[in-house]
Amino acid sequence: MTKIWTVFTATIALLLLTSCSEPPDVFGVLEKVPPHWIGPLIALATLTSEDLACVTAGILASQNILPYLHAVWWCWLGILTGDMALYWVGRVFGRRAAELKIMRLMLSPERLALGEELFRRHGGAVLFSSRFLPGTRVPAYVAAGILRFPAPQFALYLGLAGLLWTPVVVAFAMWIGARLLDWLLVYERYAAMGLAVAIFLTWLAVRWIEPLLSYRGRHLLLARWYRVVEPEFWPTWAYYAPVALRLLRSIAKYESWTVFTAVNPAIPHSGLALESKSAILLGLTGGTGYDDRVARWRVLTPERPPQERLAELERFLAEERIDYPVALKPDVGERGQGVAIARSAEEARAYLGECPLPMPVIAQEYIPGIEYGVFYVRHPEWERGRIISITRKQTVSVEGDGRRTLEELILEHPRGIRNAPFFLEKHRERLATVPLAGEKIVLGDLGTHCRGALFTDAREANTEALLATIDSLARRFDGFHLGRFDLKVPDETALREGRGIQVLELNGVSSESTHIYHPGYPIWRAWHDLGTQWELAFEIGAANRERGHRVSTTGEVRQLLRLYSERDVYEAACHPPQRGPQL
Repeated sequence: MTKIWTVFTATIALLLLTSCSEPPDVFGVLEKVPPHWIGPLIALATLTSEDLACVTAGILASQNILPYLHAVWWCWLGILTGDMALYWVGRVFGRRAAELKIMRLMLSPERLALGEELFRRHGGAVLFSSRFLPGTRVPAYVAAGILRFPAPQFALYLGLAGLLWTPVVVAFAMWIGARLLDWLLVYERYAAMGLAVAIFLTWLAVRWIEPLLSYRGRHLLLARWYRVVEPEFWPTWAYYAPVALRLLRSIAKYESWTVFTAVNPAIPHSGLALESKSAILLGLTGGTGYDDRVARWRVLTPERPPQERLAELERFLAEERIDYPVALKPDVGERGQGVAIARSAEEARAYLGECPLPMPVIAQEYIPGIEYGVFYVRHPEWERGRIISITRKQTVSVEGDGRRTLEELILEHPRGIRNAPFFLEKHRERLATVPLAGEKIVLGDLGTHCRGALFTDAREANTEALLATIDSLARRFDGFHLGRFDLKVPDETALREGRGIQVLELNGVSSESTHIYHPGYPIWRAWHDLGTQWELAFEIGAANRERGHRVSTTGEVRQLLRLYSERDVYEAACHPPQRGPQL
């Protein structure tokens, strides 16, 4: 919310200033304003953005509009006032503080719980260090109030921390602001623009420098850098924008941009979005619901209270002679959203209690072994299908040494740091613990890239035996021609020999050849491979259209994508359990 407000106000200010035929002499006006007016305004601004207020105060000090010591004093006072306000919100309203509308804009219940946990363990140290740890301030201060930490001690800790932090930020802004404005204000006409640019650039610098003051902040900056320079972490549009340009040729060739929705006639819209996982599993088993190559599963009846759905789960486990752990996931979902591994009846009850009642949930036996993604394609005129991608999906783990905390192990692990935001949140209650020497801790329990799994290219495992097994499975599902099998096998030898396969899911046309996420895989090759995959989808869709299969209309695809975006919010209410021992 603060970032939105900052960008909004900065944009409005720039538009007003640059629209004037003769921009005002900003500093000339401010020099006439008594300092005792400017100071309180700076203090008030800290309630919106502490960093931006300090930067502004520093730049004003660089122009002798506000004395440096006055700038520091008003920034420090405003920051301490805001901190004390958060403390009293927690103290007066208690746990209800997180339910206040204004607090929900800044503080989620999860962050509040994290603040309480940190505060219980480290008390005053957390309060003092929070000034130098972005992201911990609001939850720590509200938690201090909820736990009734003495107000005088709270003010002392935050006051001392502010006396160290505020002068440095204001001085830095004063130093850099003076140099920026020296050349930005050469011409009086650009005075207003120069001030706005100087404040914005200095604010950006402070936002990047502040994390460097802490161990965690430095490593999270490094993690952010990795995710910028390494293509496997790039956003979806970066992968698909060049592919979309390539597919213009297919759209023109087949005279339809939705013809790919006929590639899998057995799946609604060919599995573009919101397809039912249970319906696909049923089709994959030839309508019988059972195939020894498909992991056993059952849909838990929706619209029932959690206790009844738990009883239904227990009956399924008893009938199939399956023990915990068990996989639980929404019948409709994407990219591992809402998927959890319940290791006990208590965790299953917690999961079912958090999922919305109308949501069908699939219970599936947990299969040990190695997970792979096998992308299969078969043109109706081909005698046999083809495997165009095989990806090995590995969970990431760290090993304790008896010295470093779990947080340090994650941030210093070459793979852990690349997914640090997710891993730190998932294991937030254990971050301060020190694992024993040799103790292995699995950071993620799902083979999903966005949830921390490592994807490696395993196309060398493609053999005739594997293709024969996958081809026979795919042909059992009449009307399926293109998609990715997510499966587990005991080891790679079993995969090559096409034995011991247990299919977890089958994904349709929107699935990917996930070998493109192999670390270091060239982005231009990823674009080529994705383009080839989608060209095959268009080609097979057009062939099925010639055979009389229906193509989704533009309106239907738009409506589907709109419902999908709404479904993301709906499914977000279903949180997988984060506690319990790792397997």
